[in-house]
Amino acid sequence: MTAVRAGAIGVIGAGAVGQSVAMLLAAGGWCESVHVVSRTGLSARALVTDLEDMCQVIGSPVRAVHATSPGRLMSCEAVVVCPRAEFLNTSRTNVRMAGLNANAPVIAALATALAHYQGLVVMVTNPVDVMARLFAEVSGCPRVYGVGSNTDTARYRLTLAHLLAVPVTAVEGHVIGEHGDQAVVCASATRVNGRPVEVPVGRVRRELADRPARINAGLGRTRCGPAGAVIAALRAGLGLEDRVVELSVNHERRWMGIPLRFTAGAPSVCLPRLDAIEARQLVAADVKLRGAYEPLARLHVPARPSWKEKTAVTRTATRIATATQAVTVTSNTPVVTEWAIRYFGPWWNATSTTPADGPQVIADVYPDRVTEIAQRVAEHPHEETVYANTSMLVDRDDDGTVLASQPDDKLAYRAEPGGPLHIYGCEDVPVALAAARLAREVVRGQLVADGWSILHASAVVRDGQTVLTLGNKGAGKTTVGLLLARASWQLLANDRVFIRREDDRLRVLPWPSAAAIGLGLLDALGWYDQVRERVQRGEQLHPTQHQKVTDALHSGSRTPLWKESGKEVKPQFFPDQLASWLGLTLATEGQAARILFPQITPGAEPALRDEDRTVAAGDFFTAGTEDRYPDVFGLLPADLPDTEPLLELLAELPRHALVLGHDVKANTDFLQQTTA
Repeated sequence: MTAVRAGAIGVIGAGAVGQSVAMLLAAGGWCESVHVVSRTGLSARALVTDLEDMCQVIGSPVRAVHATSPGRLMSCEAVVVCPRAEFLNTSRTNVRMAGLNANAPVIAALATALAHYQGLVVMVTNPVDVMARLFAEVSGCPRVYGVGSNTDTARYRLTLAHLLAVPVTAVEGHVIGEHGDQAVVCASATRVNGRPVEVPVGRVRRELADRPARINAGLGRTRCGPAGAVIAALRAGLGLEDRVVELSVNHERRWMGIPLRFTAGAPSVCLPRLDAIEARQLVAADVKLRGAYEPLARLHVPARPSWKEKTAVTRTATRIATATQAVTVTSNTPVVTEWAIRYFGPWWNATSTTPADGPQVIADVYPDRVTEIAQRVAEHPHEETVYANTSMLVDRDDDGTVLASQPDDKLAYRAEPGGPLHIYGCEDVPVALAAARLAREVVRGQLVADGWSILHASAVVRDGQTVLTLGNKGAGKTTVGLLLARASWQLLANDRVFIRREDDRLRVLPWPSAAAIGLGLLDALGWYDQVRERVQRGEQLHPTQHQKVTDALHSGSRTPLWKESGKEVKPQFFPDQLASWLGLTLATEGQAARILFPQITPGAEPALRDEDRTVAAGDFFTAGTEDRYPDVFGLLPADLPDTEPLLELLAELPRHALVLGHDVKANTDFLQQTTA
């Protein structure tokens, strides 16, 4: 088996070619993993299962992964695009061009989802020359290639070798231009055993048309030849193999198939010398392809104005609401707004909407604006802080406008008094992360202004009644919350909650966030194996998770991991994964009814402690004690709510100081009795 030399490779489409490409990748052993996406997900899941069987049988180290959306492929080294829209092809000429109008919306949507992807893109979908250009110009991806002419060249060499009764290795020649009826057979530059030959071009052209027709007649679709062309393009483009590959690429503003010589992954054009007839044919191919592309460009390719102008792209929006407060996240990529639904939906109310007035976070993938703001901040006097564990440079104008950049994450921000908060990034996942954090901060500011405070506590709910668990870091807040959540309670919060006095009761809301659960606790609660299995299948936890944790899950290590600072690094779960992976039920609000103050002591029997611990002012988060999300953009009101009325009501609730050991069943039974 070939040693692994490439990372993850994505395959979009699980039809004939997608299956063949994925199989060659999985069997080849030279990439780390194959991530498959399909329109409905059903065929992708089936293909991944089939690939897993094959890899087990042949001993391939390649992992097969079902990716739920194209946006999940952003971390792949390369992406193969081979979906086919549903349409009936009855054409007898220009067969490959028949899918133009049906396939274009599919490819444009995928290009939008993968906007500014920096890896290698290999296009297979027909008409491949037009679709490669459409994908490149919609997405802005720098390395997009179509594979049609490589397949044509292989067929040409096979045909000529057969006609001349020579080994195919003796034939040197190319087919360029369109992958279709306007393909240019470079007969004048063809050599056999290093010498010019008379090429029966008419017979060659008939065979180039008949060969795929015979395959289609017997199999329904060509698959192996195009899949082989994809593998050749991937290995050359990823620098695994130096070779010449005929690929559709933008050369001198013409998108068509030409030979490219790849050296260590870098391409250079090596067009053969053409005679006058072949040169005219190449011009005709260019005219045809341009004519096919231009109507599509008007429909699908967004304008790319300067940073001072509004970008004319289709925008998506998600409205996030809790209690009576809300914010709308809008973006030029659906990855951001879909992320917001996933992140906030299980605890707050997050739904797709249309861009509207009101508080907004506008989060766009817009590399030019990132550069613009970063340069502006760097050139002016600025302050430096740490926001979400990453260095942030902040410039404040006299009019109250805040400009900020996070160079490590390639993010930039602009906030004007009374206006929306703008986030710009170079890739959609970092933008989605930033948008989720700041959307929560906007709602946090609204809630605080409306009298809500933030309490450092985990919380579970049953029949509307909430048990709050408080204590310092390491006291066991998360442990208590998860133990009760496993025992039929609903999990409201993992680390902090919003709380407000309403008449004579204390209303509690969740603080949506990724949930951190240590490897040791994950194992003790019986969840480790199922989480590890999902990770090994390629499913991903929250991207803020430390790589050491991912590596530990892959290797099967259950030993807790620590930073040099003494802080434990833990698996990080999306809110929805608490339900889908761990089987927990989440709550959206509750009424404070009981307070626990735990202490974890190894070897101890669960018991009550003789300590009259009460909630204190230090158990609340304030602008001065916030360690992860300082109020850089002025989203919090100047006057925070008075916590004294909360403390009075909290002091009236039943409360227990308790000690817990490491016996999960004993701890759970004790907590159930204590909270009954």
